[in-house]
Amino acid sequence: MRIFLIILMATAMAFAGAEDDVKKAEQAWADAITTNDFAALNTVLADDLHYLHSTGLVDSKAAYIDSMKSGKQKYISVKYGQMKVRVYGMAAVVNADAMVAYTTDGKGGTNHLAFTHVFAKKGGKWQLVSHQSLRLAN
Repeated sequence: MRIFLIILMATAMAFAGAEDDVKKAEQAWADAITTNDFAALNTVLADDLHYLHSTGLVDSKAAYIDSMKSGKQKYISVKYGQMKVRVYGMAAVVNADAMVAYTTDGKGGTNHLAFTHVFAKKGGKWQLVSHQSLRLAN
């Protein structure tokens, strides 16, 4: 019985650590897009990224980064509201909402977004493999 409890506690601690690591990866994404840190984006975004914007536009990793490099898309701030992280082994799902300030084609705005991020643990690092967002009432 004691061994079972020890294994159960160790498993719970591992998942808690994984949740913290996913939250750090989530924050790394937000920090990278608001500072145009393309090296950090290259690390936190998976090569096979599927990025579905709230407008319906779908970007690959290269297209997403290129839109920021060109100045077409600029993120000014990401302020999280609620966030829920669930870890499933080498995959994790983040459901959150955030106020996102941005400029697109030189026109500024702010959106209250709900989004789902899917992360996969690749090479020992959590990488964003899928983003889907929708606009909420501001």
